[in-house]
Amino acid sequence: MKDPIRKGVKDLVGQFHQAGIDTVMITGDQTATAFAIAKELELANQNQLQILDSTDIKNIESEEKTALFDKVNVFARISPANKLQIVQALQRAGRVVSMTGDGINDAPALKAADVGVAMGNSGTDAAREVADIIIADDNLETMIVAVSRGRTIYNNIRKSLHFLLSTNLSEIMVMLAATTFGLGQPLNAIQLLWLNLVTDIFPGLALALEPSEPDILSKPPRNPEEAIVKTSDFSNFVLESGTITISSLAAYGYGISQYGIGLQASTIAFMSLTIGQLLHALSCRSDKYTIFGINKLPQNQYLNIALIGSIGLQLLSIGVPQLRMLLSLTTISIADSIIISSSAFLPLIFNEIRKKITAGKNVCNLK
Repeated sequence: MKDPIRKGVKDLVGQFHQAGIDTVMITGDQTATAFAIAKELELANQNQLQILDSTDIKNIESEEKTALFDKVNVFARISPANKLQIVQALQRAGRVVSMTGDGINDAPALKAADVGVAMGNSGTDAAREVADIIIADDNLETMIVAVSRGRTIYNNIRKSLHFLLSTNLSEIMVMLAATTFGLGQPLNAIQLLWLNLVTDIFPGLALALEPSEPDILSKPPRNPEEAIVKTSDFSNFVLESGTITISSLAAYGYGISQYGIGLQASTIAFMSLTIGQLLHALSCRSDKYTIFGINKLPQNQYLNIALIGSIGLQLLSIGVPQLRMLLSLTTISIADSIIISSSAFLPLIFNEIRKKITAGKNVCNLK
């Protein structure tokens, strides 16, 4: 006699393992039955399957439970009280615990878990009330979708912050460097306001809507204590901002050499910095994948629209006389346009090449 495993559950367990999530089975079944099911599911992820019977739990001291439970794959003949003990012991071992259940006897463990997951259809009212998440379709495969989307949302917040911090830092660096070296003011107050309105809002929002990266479920879970902007990120921000700054100042220097310090040079610096920041959004789409790589990221239509629209607005600031007067700009020549385009694209190319080299080194170190 055999109670077959639900279709797709074995693949689901494999996906959890690939994502760095350990799976533990807590059941009221006999030890032999639980062992057979766990073996078929490959619950131990190709390691030696460890199983513990509830009768043995009574003889284990509280301190020993923390170390022992962290190594167990299957808990058999478990009572409701045991479920709560298991969750708490795993938490003491430093684990972030997600518990699934549908019965009244699961409620204490669901409430104690870091993430309590109840079934929407078959679950009892008590289980649903204490759970953090309710699976409406009772399909466990929905959980891996939720993990993928949760990781994507977190990464997208980081991408938006990455873009906003690095681009705003470049504005500060441009103004500070020009003032320090006595090159006048590349941008006035209204230009800085326009630049922030054009470059920050739409691309930043579009990066928050990035699709999942191809390897989102191949990475281990992040440390919950880790800051959303890590200390190591700031060195990247400074380097990326530095490339945009140097390129924009080079374009400004060209303008000064050709026209002297004034509106024409300021216009070249303004156009160069704005378009350079907008193109930098392409680089912020991933810390690993480049725009030149074979494994390209999925298309983000929102970002494409945001960039085209923002660049269009920037061109209107030159083309519309009223806007040109408001922003204290002048018309530009074909030679100026080439300089602006080159200074805007060079930081993107440099940062993407650096990203590719860094990713290659990381792969070599892992091997």
